[in-house]
Amino acid sequence: MDFRHRFNDEKPSSARLRERSSSFARTAWHDSTHEMSASRKDDLPLISTEVLDIPSQRALVVAVFAIIQAYKLYDLILLKSGLPVAGVLLTSSRFNFISKYLVIDSLFLYFLPGLKIPKLTFRPVAVLLQIMAVTATTVFLSNEQNFPLLTFLVSAWTKFNAKELSLTGGSVSQRKLVDPASHFKGAHTIKILPENTAMLNPFHDSFCINLDGTSVDDIHIPLRINSTSELDFVQLEYHSLDSPAKELLNFTKKQLVEVPRSHELFQRDRASHHNSIRYFLLPVEEIGLYKVKQVIDSKKFHLRLYKSEVIIPHCPWGVIAGLGNFDRCVGDSNKVSIEVHGVPPMELEYTRSLNGESSKFVDSSLQPEYFDSPLMFNQKAYTAENLADLKWARSYPVTINLEALLKDDGVHSYTLQRVVDGFGNKMDFSGLSSSLLEKYGLSYSFKVHDLPKATLDSKFDHNSPTKRSLEIKFESSRDWDDAVPYKAAIEVINDSEERSILEYELKKPVTEIPIDQPGTYRLESVGSKFCSGIVVDKSNILVTQPIPPRLEVKSTPILDQCVGQVGLNFDLTFTGVPPFYYRTKIYKIEGKERKLHDAKKFTSQGTRNQFHYSPSSEGNYEIVFDQISNTLFTKAIPLSPVEDYTFKTSMRVKPDAAISSHYATQLCLGSRSKVPVAFKGEPPFSLEYDILETSTNKRVTYSLNDINSFNYDLQTPVFDVGGDYILSLVSVKDTSGCLVGLSSSDARIEVRRDVPSAGFNSFENHDVMLIKEGAFAELPLSLSGVAPFTVSYQHFDSKGEHMGTYDATFMSSYKAGLKVEKEGTYKLMSVKDRSCLGKISESKEFSVAFLEKPGFKVLEHNKLSKHDDMVFAKDDVCENFEETVDLVLSGSAPFVLSYELMSPSGQIASRSIQVATKFASIKLPNDRSGQYTLTVKGVSDSHYTEKDLAKIGFTTLDVVVKQHVRPLPAIGFAEPGKTFRTCSADVDNLSGLEKIALHVKSGRAPFSVSFSIYHESTSKTDYVTIDNVTKKNFDFSKLFKGLKLGTHIVTMGKVVDANGCTSESGSDKNHILISITDVPRISLAEPNMEFCVGDYVAYQLSGLAPFNIKYEFNGVPLKSKERTSQFVRLASEAGIISVLSLQDSASQCLVNFTRPGMEREFEALSLVVHPIPSVTVSRGDYIVEDIHEGDQAEIIFSFEGTPPFSLTYVRTEEVDDKRGKKRPQIVETHKVEDIYSYEYRTFTSLQGRYEAIAISDAYCFAKNNAYFA
Repeated sequence: MDFRHRFNDEKPSSARLRERSSSFARTAWHDSTHEMSASRKDDLPLISTEVLDIPSQRALVVAVFAIIQAYKLYDLILLKSGLPVAGVLLTSSRFNFISKYLVIDSLFLYFLPGLKIPKLTFRPVAVLLQIMAVTATTVFLSNEQNFPLLTFLVSAWTKFNAKELSLTGGSVSQRKLVDPASHFKGAHTIKILPENTAMLNPFHDSFCINLDGTSVDDIHIPLRINSTSELDFVQLEYHSLDSPAKELLNFTKKQLVEVPRSHELFQRDRASHHNSIRYFLLPVEEIGLYKVKQVIDSKKFHLRLYKSEVIIPHCPWGVIAGLGNFDRCVGDSNKVSIEVHGVPPMELEYTRSLNGESSKFVDSSLQPEYFDSPLMFNQKAYTAENLADLKWARSYPVTINLEALLKDDGVHSYTLQRVVDGFGNKMDFSGLSSSLLEKYGLSYSFKVHDLPKATLDSKFDHNSPTKRSLEIKFESSRDWDDAVPYKAAIEVINDSEERSILEYELKKPVTEIPIDQPGTYRLESVGSKFCSGIVVDKSNILVTQPIPPRLEVKSTPILDQCVGQVGLNFDLTFTGVPPFYYRTKIYKIEGKERKLHDAKKFTSQGTRNQFHYSPSSEGNYEIVFDQISNTLFTKAIPLSPVEDYTFKTSMRVKPDAAISSHYATQLCLGSRSKVPVAFKGEPPFSLEYDILETSTNKRVTYSLNDINSFNYDLQTPVFDVGGDYILSLVSVKDTSGCLVGLSSSDARIEVRRDVPSAGFNSFENHDVMLIKEGAFAELPLSLSGVAPFTVSYQHFDSKGEHMGTYDATFMSSYKAGLKVEKEGTYKLMSVKDRSCLGKISESKEFSVAFLEKPGFKVLEHNKLSKHDDMVFAKDDVCENFEETVDLVLSGSAPFVLSYELMSPSGQIASRSIQVATKFASIKLPNDRSGQYTLTVKGVSDSHYTEKDLAKIGFTTLDVVVKQHVRPLPAIGFAEPGKTFRTCSADVDNLSGLEKIALHVKSGRAPFSVSFSIYHESTSKTDYVTIDNVTKKNFDFSKLFKGLKLGTHIVTMGKVVDANGCTSESGSDKNHILISITDVPRISLAEPNMEFCVGDYVAYQLSGLAPFNIKYEFNGVPLKSKERTSQFVRLASEAGIISVLSLQDSASQCLVNFTRPGMEREFEALSLVVHPIPSVTVSRGDYIVEDIHEGDQAEIIFSFEGTPPFSLTYVRTEEVDDKRGKKRPQIVETHKVEDIYSYEYRTFTSLQGRYEAIAISDAYCFAKNNAYFA
C-alpha cells in the first residue's frame, strides 16, 4: 500500500481514480449480491446515520467520557481535601471513590462497542485491557501521596472555596464574609495647577571661579521652578569663604532670564515633560556659599524651597616652572617645581617626556599638612558645623619639587594633564595646544644638548703653500643642525715663538682648514651654540714650510792603478724632504755626433746618495742630470744650469763604512741614541757624518777619529728640539790615507715634539660629580700623547685621609675616563704614554660625592604613642574602624614606600605604594580582631631604587607601628533552639524557672545584651536589654518578666562589650523558645484587643488536648471539641461571645465560669465583636471639581461606626505606564485621627483624586485593598 497518498492532503489524480474504480469493479463481479447486502447491514451503527452522522456520534461519546473524568477529578479534589465522598460506605471516602468509578468506567467501556461506531468498536480483549488500565489509574490517583498537579488543583480550590468555622457554629468563607470595597464609597477629584516649588542646583553640579576672578565660562547656577506662574522675585543668601558675614542677592523679574526648553537642563530632568517645569540661570561672580532665601511668583505667593546649597570655590589650577634656560647641556642640574592650587584633597596628573616618550604620574591625595575637611570622608551632605566655618572650602597651595641631574640629551618636557579639587571641579589641560599650555605655565620644556667633542688632525694638501691643512672632526650628535654654528679656537705658535688665536665658526662635522704659515697649531677649545665642548685625542699639530728639492752633484773619477779612470763617482747632495726622485740621461760621443745611450730614473731615500757610472764599453760618455722631484713637489723640477749637471768621462778598489741594516728609532724629547756602524779597511778609521733636521734643513757635520774596531756604536747628541732627523755617513779614511766618500743608507731618528700630559675635564668649571652609591662615575680625562697611557692617581676620602695609589691604563685618549665608585677626591700623580713619561696639568683633582639617600619618619600626633625610637603604638580600635599611619619622607620625589603588614594570624603581606609628595599615609586593616603590626621597611626615590639600595647594602631601621583591633563581641545561647517550659504561676518565681545559659565567644565583659521577644499569640515583639552580663552572671529572669501564656521566641540582638564595641547577632538560629502553660485554663489570646467582624477570636488553652468548650454567642448556646491548644473562630457577625465552661482530657476537670465566684473570670473571657466602620466621600458620589490656582475645594468624609474615628485618605494622579496607558499613582497620603463627629471636612488646593483608603473607629479598622495590593 502506498502510505504517501493516505496522509497526503492532495487529491489523487484522475488516472489513479479511474484505476481504482476499475479495480473495484473487477472485484465486485466475483461477490454475490446477497453477501454484499448482508455485510452492509451488520456494519451499520446502532444509531442511524440519518439521525446523527458518524463524526458527531464519535464527538458525543468522547464528550460523555470527558464528563465522567471531570466528575472523577472533582471527587478526587474532595478526597484529597479530606471531605467526604458519596458512595456505598459512609466511613471510607477512598473506597467509595474507587468503587464508584470502577462501576461507571467499566459500564461505559463495556457498552461502547455495542454502539458500532466506526473506529470506536474494539474487540473484547481490548475492552478488558481498557477497563483494567482505567481502574488502575483510579486506584493510583486515590493514593495518599501528593502529586504536583493535584496539589496545585487542591490548593487553588482550597483558596477560593475554603470555609471556616464561625462563632455561630456554621462554616463561612472569610473571603466572602468581608467585602472591603463596601466600606468605602465615593471619591472627590480636583483639577488644579501643580504645586509651586523651587530648587537651586537640582543636579548638584560643581562650579568654580578662576583665581583671577574670571571664570572659564560664565557661571550661572540653575534654578528649577515647578510653577506655571511667572516669577517676580528671587533672593539668594551669600556667605563668603573668608568671613562669616552674610549678604543677600536679589533678582527682579527683569533680571531673571528663563532657559529655552531646548537647553540641556531639560534633557537631564526626568519630569521635563510637564509644562510647569522651568529653569532660570542665576549669574554669580564671587566665590562662597549660595542658597535660596525666598522665591515669589507674580501672585505674591512664596514657592516652597528645597534645601540645597552650592559652594563655589576657586577653580583648581597648577603651575609648573623650573630653574635654568631652555637650552641646557648634559651635566646640568634640573630643578622643577609643580604648584597646585585648589580645594583639598586634590588629584594631580602630569606627564614627563623625553624625546616624545612619555611617562604618566598621578597623585590622588594632595593636601596640606594637618588638613581636615569633610571632603576627605566623601560626605554627601554638609553639617551645620561644616557650613559654619568654610575655611576648608578655600584654595590652598601644594608644592611638589622634582630635582635630578641631566644625563640624557634631547627635549625634556613636563606637562600638567589634569587637576581635580575636592568638589570634583576638574581642570583638564590635555586638550589645550602647546602654545596655550606654555602661555599659562601648564607645561615646562627645555632642551638638553650633548657636549660637542672634537679632535684636531692634519692632512696633505697640494694646494697649500705649506702642503698641509688642518682637519677638525666633531662627533656626530642628534641635534647637530640646531647647535650650528660650532666654534673652534686654535692656538698658533710661529717660528718666532709668537702666539695667536684663530677662531672659526664651523657648520660641518668635518672641516678642513688650509694652512698658509708654518708653526705649531693646538686645538684649544671647541663649543656649540649652546655648550662648551671637549677636545679629545691629539690636539697639537706641527706645520713646517716645505723647501723645493734641490740637488748638488760632485763627480770624481774612478781610477784604477792599472788602467786609470774607469768611470765617474757622483756625490749627490739633496735638499728637501726625502725620498727624492731624479733622472739621468747618458749620451755617447761618437765623433761629432751625440747620441742618447741610456736614460735612468733613480730614487734616493736620503739627502745624500752616490751614483757611479762605469761604461761597459770604451768611449767618451756624457752624463746629464736633468730633473728632480719628491713627495711634496710631485711635478718634476728641471735642473739648471745644465752645465753644472753635465759630466764627461772616458773608458779608462778603497775604504768603506755603512750603517748596520736600516736603522730607525723614536726618541723622547731631551734624549739621545746610538747608531751601529760597520767599517771596511785597515783601522784606525776616521769617519765624517752629518745630522740633518728635515723641517729646517739644518745640517751639522761631525767627525770621529781613531776608531779601532770594525763595529762601532755612534752616539748622537742630546735632542732638545723635536722633529725628524737623518744621520748620514759622509766619508771614511783608513791607514792608507785614502779618503772615500760614502753613500750607504741613512739612519732615521724621530724625536717626539711634545711631552705626554694628563688632566681632568670639568663640566663648566665644576669639579664635583654627584652619583648614586654603588654606581660608577666616569671622571673625564684629557690625555695627550701616543697610546697606550698609564695614569697613576691617589684617592682621598671625604676627611682627606689617603686611601691608596692606583694605576689605570687607557688604550686611547678618545673619551678617556677614570672609572671610580667611591666618594672622595681623586688626584692625578703621573702619566706615561707608549714610550715617554709625561706631565700632569693644573686640573689634577676631581671630587665624587654620593647623592642623599631616601629616608622617612613617623608623623606623631595624639592618636599615636611612642614606645622608643623605632616602635610606635596606635590607639586600640574596634573591628571595621579605619585608621592610618602618616609618614614624612625625605629624598627626591617620587617615592616608593615598602612595608610589611602582619595580621593577627601571623600572615605577613609585603606591599609598596607610590607617593609623589613628601607625605604618605598607610591604611591599617580592621576587618579582623587582634594585633596588627605595620613594619615600614624602607623607601626608595627617583635616585635610589630598591635594587640600588640593596646593592650597596644600605638599610634603614625598621619602624614598627602596632595597633590592637578589639574583637566585636559575640555571644550566643548555650542551647539555641531549645524550648524552656514554665507554668504561668512560676513566671515570677526564679526557683521555678529553667536556667538559660549564654555562651560568650569573644569580647570583653561585662556585656550589655539586647533581646527581642516575639509573642506568637499576639504577633508582637518586645525588646529587653540586660546589662552586666558575664560568663557566670546572666539575669535570665528578666526574659520571663511579663510573659503570658503561649510560646515566645527570644532572639538575641545587639551586643555591646566593655570596650564599647558593638555587634549585631544577625543569625536566625541564635534564639530559644519559652512556653508558658497552664492546666486547664482558658484565656483570651489578646485580652486587650477589640474584635471586629472578620477577625479571628482566639482563646489560648492550657492543659492536655482535646478540650471541650461550651460557649454562647448572642444568647445561643454552642459547644466545641478542640484538639489543639487554641480555640479559634471566625467572627462572622457582630455580637457578644461568652465562655461557659472548659474541660480538658487529662484532669477531666470542668471549669464552670457561670457559677458564683467566677464572675471576674467570666467577664474576662467575654468579648464583644464590633461591626466594621464605613466611610463615604462627598455623600457617596464620584465628584469631579475644577478650581483655579489659589482656590480651595471642600472634601467631606462621612463615617459609620463608633467614635473617635481615624481616617487615612490619599491623593492620586494619573501617570503613563510603560504601555502608554493612564494609571493612578499615589502622590500624597494623609491621616487624620481623633475625629469625634460622624463627619470630617477639609479644604485643599492640590490637584488629584481624593479617596479614603483606611478607616478605623474606636474598635475596628478597615482598608481598601485596591490600594494595599
